[in-house]
Amino acid sequence: MPTVSVIVPVYNVRQFLPRCVKSLQAQTMDDFEVVLVDDGSTDGSSQLCDELASSDSRIKVLHKENGGASSARNYGIDNAEGEYLSFIDADDFIHPSMFSILVNGARSLGAGIATCKNVRVDEGEVFDVALKKEASGFRTFSCTGIDALGFALLGTNVSGSLCDKLILRDLLGDMRFREGVIYEDALLASQLFPRCDKVFVTTRPMYYYTVRSGSATTKPYDNSAYDAVRIYSEISQKISTDYPEIEPQAEFRLLWAYYTAFDRMIASSDYQSIPEYGATLTYLRTHTKRVLRDPFFRVTRKVGAAVLRVNVGAYRQLVLKGGK
Repeated sequence: MPTVSVIVPVYNVRQFLPRCVKSLQAQTMDDFEVVLVDDGSTDGSSQLCDELASSDSRIKVLHKENGGASSARNYGIDNAEGEYLSFIDADDFIHPSMFSILVNGARSLGAGIATCKNVRVDEGEVFDVALKKEASGFRTFSCTGIDALGFALLGTNVSGSLCDKLILRDLLGDMRFREGVIYEDALLASQLFPRCDKVFVTTRPMYYYTVRSGSATTKPYDNSAYDAVRIYSEISQKISTDYPEIEPQAEFRLLWAYYTAFDRMIASSDYQSIPEYGATLTYLRTHTKRVLRDPFFRVTRKVGAAVLRVNVGAYRQLVLKGGK
C-alpha cells in the first residue's frame, strides 16, 4: 500500500498537466501513487494521461464521463490505495519536499491532517523558476482541529482549500466532496477538521496555485458564483451550533462570501437584473456596522463597505478599479 495517493482531476488541461506530473515525480519521498482521473477530456488530455502512465509505474489512469472536479475526486478516492490522500489540481504543482514534510509531520503527531501554505503563480510560470521564489521565515506547529478550522476561515496559517493538505484516509471514511458546486473543498474541510485531535501545520508555501482567467472563481458572474454564500452559510450555521468558540471567524467568512458574490455581480453591466442582487445588497448594507468593527477585515474592505452603504455606483467603480 502506498503512503500517499495523489488524486488529480483532469479535464482539458493538456498544456498544464506535464508540469503538474513533473512536480510529483520530483518528490523527495518515493512511496506514492498518482491517480489521474480523466473527466471526459476532449483536448487530448485523455491520451496524455495514458502516455504519462506508460512511462511511470506510480501513475494510474481512470477514464470517466465528464461530471466535474468533485465527481472526479470522488471517483479517485474510491480507487485510491494510500494511507494518506492528496488532492492536486492538474493546472497546479507542488514543491519537491511537500509530501515528505507533511507525512513526517502528520506521523510525528498522530495528526489526521497535515497542511502547508499555497502561493499563487501565473499560468506560464515554469516549475523550476517558481521554486527559486521560496519564502523564508515560515513556522511549524500543531493545533487542534477546531483551531485549524478557525485559521482556515480567516485564511491565516491554514487555507480553506484541501489541495495543500494531506488527509488520513481513515479520517475521511465515507465522506466525499459535494458534487455540482464550487467551494466544495471548503465544505469538506470544515467537516474534517473537527474530527482531528491534532493538525500538523507548516506555513511554508509548498503548493503552487495557478491563477487562470477562465477558472470558476474568476469568470463572469453566474449562479454558481453564489455557491460561496450557500456553502459558507451552511458552515456558519454548523459552527454557531457546535463550535461557538470560532463563531466570529465563521461570521467573517460568511460576510466575505457575500462580498465575493456581490463583487462578481457588480462587475456585470446588467447587475441589477441578477436575481440575487437585491437580497445581497440588503444583507451587506444591514451588516455594514459589523464589517466596520470586525478586526479581521482589511481597511480597504471597510472603506468599501462604508461606500456601499451610501452609493452603489461609487462602490461599483471601486470594484472595477480593484480598490475595494
